[in-house]
Amino acid sequence: MKKHTLLLGLALLVFGGPAVSQDRDKAYLVSNAHFDSQWNWDVQRSILEYIPKTLNQNLHLLSQYPDYVFNFEGGIKYQWMKEYYPHQYELIKRYIREGRWHVTGSTWDATDPNIPSAESFTRNILYGQHFYRSEFGVEGTDIFLPDCFGFGWTLPTIAAHSGLIGFSTQKLMWRSHPFYGQSKIPFEIGLWQGIDGSRIMAVMDAHNYTTKWRYEDLSHSDYLAGITSKSPIRTVYHYYGTGDTGGAPTIESVRAVEAGVHGDGPVEILSATSDQLFKDYLPYAAHPELPVWNDELLMDVHATGCYTSQAAMKLYNRRNELLADAAERSAVAADWLGGVSYPRELLTEAWKRVIWHQFHDDLTGTSIPRAYEFSWNDELLSLQQFAGVLTTSVGSVARSLRTDVKGTPVVVYNAAGFPVRNLVEATVPSRSDRVTVYDARGERVPHQILGFEDGLLQVLFSAEVPAAGYAVYEVRGGGSRTAASGLKAGDRTLENSVYRLALDANGDICSIVDKRSGRELVEAGKSIRLALFTKNESFSWPAWEILKKTLDADPEPITGDVRIRVAEQGPVRASLCVERTHGESTFRQYITLTEGGQDDRIDIVNEVDWASTDALLKAEFPLSVSNPKATYDLGVGSVARGNNTDTAYEVYAQQWADLTAEDGSYGVSVLNDCKYGWDKPDDHTLRLTLLHTPSTRGGYSYQNRQDYGHHIFTYSIVGHDGDFRRGGTVRKAEVLNQPLRAFVAPKHRGTLGRSFSFVESLNEHVALRALKQAEDSEDYVVRFYETSGQAPQQAVVRFAGEIVEAEELNGNEAPIGGATFSGRELRFTVTPFSMKTFRVKLAAPAQAVAPAVCRPVALPYNLKTASYNAYRSDANFDGKGNSYAAELFPSKIEYRGIGFEFGSPEAENGVKCRRDTIALPSGDYDKLYLVVASTRHDNRAVFTVDGEEHEVVVPYYGGFIGQWGHTGHTEGYLKRADVLFCGTHKHDMIANRDVPYEFTYLFCAGIDIPKGARELILPDDPRIVLFAATVATDPNNAVTPACDLLRVSLPEKGADEGEQANRNLAFDRPVIARSGEVNGEERAECALDDNAGTKWCDVSGARPKYITVDLGKVQPIRGWYVMHAGLESLDYITKEYSLEVCTTPDGDWQRVDTVRDNTSLETDRLLATPVEARYVRLLVTKPDQSEGNTTRIYEFSVY
Repeated sequence: MKKHTLLLGLALLVFGGPAVSQDRDKAYLVSNAHFDSQWNWDVQRSILEYIPKTLNQNLHLLSQYPDYVFNFEGGIKYQWMKEYYPHQYELIKRYIREGRWHVTGSTWDATDPNIPSAESFTRNILYGQHFYRSEFGVEGTDIFLPDCFGFGWTLPTIAAHSGLIGFSTQKLMWRSHPFYGQSKIPFEIGLWQGIDGSRIMAVMDAHNYTTKWRYEDLSHSDYLAGITSKSPIRTVYHYYGTGDTGGAPTIESVRAVEAGVHGDGPVEILSATSDQLFKDYLPYAAHPELPVWNDELLMDVHATGCYTSQAAMKLYNRRNELLADAAERSAVAADWLGGVSYPRELLTEAWKRVIWHQFHDDLTGTSIPRAYEFSWNDELLSLQQFAGVLTTSVGSVARSLRTDVKGTPVVVYNAAGFPVRNLVEATVPSRSDRVTVYDARGERVPHQILGFEDGLLQVLFSAEVPAAGYAVYEVRGGGSRTAASGLKAGDRTLENSVYRLALDANGDICSIVDKRSGRELVEAGKSIRLALFTKNESFSWPAWEILKKTLDADPEPITGDVRIRVAEQGPVRASLCVERTHGESTFRQYITLTEGGQDDRIDIVNEVDWASTDALLKAEFPLSVSNPKATYDLGVGSVARGNNTDTAYEVYAQQWADLTAEDGSYGVSVLNDCKYGWDKPDDHTLRLTLLHTPSTRGGYSYQNRQDYGHHIFTYSIVGHDGDFRRGGTVRKAEVLNQPLRAFVAPKHRGTLGRSFSFVESLNEHVALRALKQAEDSEDYVVRFYETSGQAPQQAVVRFAGEIVEAEELNGNEAPIGGATFSGRELRFTVTPFSMKTFRVKLAAPAQAVAPAVCRPVALPYNLKTASYNAYRSDANFDGKGNSYAAELFPSKIEYRGIGFEFGSPEAENGVKCRRDTIALPSGDYDKLYLVVASTRHDNRAVFTVDGEEHEVVVPYYGGFIGQWGHTGHTEGYLKRADVLFCGTHKHDMIANRDVPYEFTYLFCAGIDIPKGARELILPDDPRIVLFAATVATDPNNAVTPACDLLRVSLPEKGADEGEQANRNLAFDRPVIARSGEVNGEERAECALDDNAGTKWCDVSGARPKYITVDLGKVQPIRGWYVMHAGLESLDYITKEYSLEVCTTPDGDWQRVDTVRDNTSLETDRLLATPVEARYVRLLVTKPDQSEGNTTRIYEFSVY
C-alpha cells in the first residue's frame, strides 16, 4: 500500500491546493432518494409504496422550488414508474428535459461492484444507458453508489471503458478502522486509477445520504465551511436527502439549499447534479492538484459476510452469467449462418432480470427471506430462457455440420474463446451399455459409462472442441466395457498421470504429489479439508459481517460419521466419496481426477445439507509453497493481497486465487464455480468461504438460519510450474465455470464438416469476454480483457467469415476509433489488464441455411384473457378476478425461431378448451407449436392431431417457476416450463389494481406432427387455455440437450408433482357435519368440488358457521386454501375463519390456523408445522366484511 499513499502524499505536497484560482469555496449539494430495490421489504412493496412516494414527493418539490435538482438512479425503478405510474412518469420527462430531474448512476440498477462479473457490470451500464437514451434522450456519466459494501479495483476500469467520468459514495466511512494513517479514506475528492491505469474522478466521502438541512442560508454554513477549509481544492461534494425507501429530501432541506444558492456567504452553494463536479474538472489532466488513488477500496468488516451469504443466489447468479454468455455466443453463430435470428429482445429481458438482483442488498445476501422468493424465481426463469436460446442456436448451427454418423450424433459445444479439451457428460438413447465413442475425425476416444436405464445411456467421454465452436461426436453401439487407463482409486488413494493423492482417516487430503516434478503440494503435517468455525457471532449486521475474531479462532475438522468409498473407477474419471456429519448438517465430497480432460485439475465436488447455526464453513488449503501474498482474480485483471490484517481479513475474488512461491518456481491455484469470499491466515494457507450462518441477537434474528438447505458447489486445485500466468489459471478457471455442453442431434450432411469455430483469440493473454449482437444494429460486438497484467499484448482474433467492417467501441457501444483488420483477422494492441470492445461486420457465409417456415393457425377465440388498466373488470381469466395486463400483452412474438400471432386483448383472445376441433393450414409442416397456460395448477392435457394423441404439460399461468429449498421456508423445485412470454404484473378486478411483480406467463409446447396434418382437437378441460398456434417446418429445434444446462440441482416439478403437492385431500370426501346450507345447488359439498363456479352458501342463524369433512384416514396436512365470494361483492369476502383438525370421531378439535381481518378473494396458507388429521373443519366466525351472517365459500381445500 506504500506506493499508493506515496502518490497521494506527493500530490498534496507538490501542489498543496488548486491549480486554478477560486474566489469562493464551493459546496456541490447533491439531492438523492436512496432506494433499496429489496431489503427489509420485497419488490412488491417497493413498487406499491416506495415508487409512488418518490414520484409524488419530488414532483411536488420540483413544482414549488425552481432551484431544486433531484438525482435518482436505477433503470429498473424508472421502468417500474413507466409500468405502474404512467401519468407521473410522463411528468418527470419534462423535468429531465429541463435538467432538474437528473438521471444518475448510469446503470440498470445500483449494482454491488464486487460479486457480479465484470461483464455483468458492463451490461448493467449498457442496459441502463440505452434505456435512458431511449426513454429520455439522455445518458448518465457517473457511477452513483452511496450504500454499497466496498468497491473493487475494477470499478474505474469498467466505468472508464463505458465512457463514464466519475464515482461517488459515502459508504467508506462505514469502515471500522482507519486505513490511511488516521483516515478511513485516502482523500475526499480526487482521481481513482483503475487496475488498467484508466482514471475517473472520485468522491470517497460524499457524506450521509440522509442529511437533512436546517433552514438557513447555507452559503453561511459553518459546517460546510469547515469541510471546505480542510479540502486542498476548497470544495465539498455533499449528499442530502433520504434512504432507503425512496422519497425525497425534506421541504426544509430544499428551502435551505435554495436560500444558499442565492446567498452571499463565503461558500458558493450549487444545487448540483451528481456529475456536475466531475464535468467541472474535465479534462482531469489539467488538474494536477487532484490526488490519485491506485488500489482497491474494500471494506474491512461491513462486507465480509456479503461475499458468502445467500449461497443459492450466488450460485444462480454465476450460472446465469456463464449460461447467458454461452447462449449469446452461439446465437451469434446461428444468426450469421442464417438459421435463426439473434433473439436480442429475449436475451436483454433475461439479462436485465438477473442484473437488477445484483443490487447491493440482494445478491449480497442481506434481504429478508420473502424477497429471495422473487429473486430465486427471476434467476431460475432467466436460466431457463438462456438455456432455450442456447439449445435453439446449437440446433441451428448443427444443421450445417455433418452429423451423418452410424450411431447417435452428439454435438459438443464450447463457449470459450480458445480450444478446450475436457470431459463431457451426455445422456443418449441406446440399446445397451456397450458403446464406442468417436470424435470428429472418426477416431475412438476414451469414455466411461455412468448409467443405463430405460433405454437411456449416461456416458462420459473425452472431447476436444474448437474455440467458440462445435464438434460432432458419435456414440455407437458395440464395444468393450472397459479400457486401459492410468487412473487408480484405492481405499484412500487416487492417482492419474499428473497427481497422486492420499487421504487421511478423516477423508481430508493429506498429500498431493505432482508427478511431473515430484513436488508435494500440501504443507507437511496438514491436510486440505473442510474447516468449521463453530463460534460465528455477528450481532450488529449478521449477514453483512464475518468478524475477525471468528477467523482468528482455530477451526474444527468435520469428523462425524466419516465414510470413505470409491465412487468411480473408470478409464476417464475416478473419484473417492467422503461423507461426514456435524450436528444436523451432512457433507458429501467427491474428490475427482480425470484422464483425457483437465487432468492437471483436482476437482472437489461438494453436496452439503446445511443446518448449522453460529457456524462458518471454509475450505482450507495449507500448501507447501510459501508467500506473504496471494493473487486473486478480479474478473478484469488480478490483485496481490497479503495475509489477514484488521483491515483486510476476508476479501473477495471471482473465479480463482493463486499462491505461488516467492521465488516464482511453483504455485497452486484454487478455482471455484460459485464462491467469492477468501482469507489468508499465513504464508502457506488459502481459505475459501463456503457457507455463513451467524448467531444473531436482536435485529435480523432470522439470519441465524440463512442458507439452511441443500447446496452444491465445486472447488478445484491446480498445481503449476511458475506463476498463475504460466500455469494458465485464467483459462482453467473459465473451463471449470463454462463446461462443454452436449446435444443429441439428428443425422444429416452439412457444409461445415464435423467441427466449426466461429471466433478464436490466438493470444492466450487476451481473453474473449463477450460476443453478442450490437444494441443498435445487426453487426456483432466482441469484447476482450488482457489477463497477464505485465505488458501490452498484440492480439489476433480470427473469425469464421471475412471481416467487412470493424471499429472500436467503448463498453456502451459508442464508437471511439477505427480498427485494423485483414481477411478474417482482427488485430489490436491491448495494454495490461485493460478492456477492448469492437463492432465487426462479417461477410455472409458461403452457404447459409434458411430459417424455419411458419404459418399461424386460426383459432376460435372464446375467452377474454386480458384487460386494460382503465377496464380491469373486463376480463376474469382465472375465474378468480385476475387477468393478464393488456398493456403488456404481445401482438406478435418470435420465439426460438418460430413466429406467433396473438388475438387483440381488446376482445376475446384465448380458447378455453372444450374439445374444439381446429383446422390446420395445409402444407408439409412437421411441427405444431402451441402457446398455452392453465388457469389452475399445472395440468396434463391431451391434444389430438389427425387421431394421434399428444400429452402436454400445461403449467399454471402465474406463481413461481422455481424456488431454492430454504429449510422451514420454501420447498425447492423447478418447473419444466418453456416460458415464451412473462408479463410482469397481473390485473385484479376485485381490488381494481395492478398486482405488482405477480408474473403472468405464456408457455410454448411443441408437437411433432405428420406432414400434411389437417386437424387439431383440443383437450376437454376448461382450465387449459390456448392463446396461439403455429405450424412450422422447423429444423432448428431438432436437437435436445444431452446434459444438464442449468446445473442448479433442483427437483423438477411437472404436472404430477404439482397436482400431488397441491392435491385437495378434501376433494369428493364426505361432509359429515354442517351448520346449514341454502339448498341442494349451494350445499356444503360444493365447496369441495374443485370448481370455482359453485359455492356453499349458509343463511341459517347458526353461529359460528362450519363444515366438517372426513378425509377417510389420518394423513399429514401442510396447508389449506379458501376461495371467497368476492366476485359477487367485496362485502361477501369472509373476514375471519379458522382451520381445525382432529384424528378421531370423538376427539378434541385442535385449532391450527386462523385468518383475521381478511380482505382477499382467496387465501392459501402453509401451516407453521404440518399436522396429522383425519377430520378437518372450516370454522367461520365472521362470514363477511360487515356484521352479516351469511357464509359464502366457493372453494375449501386442505393439502
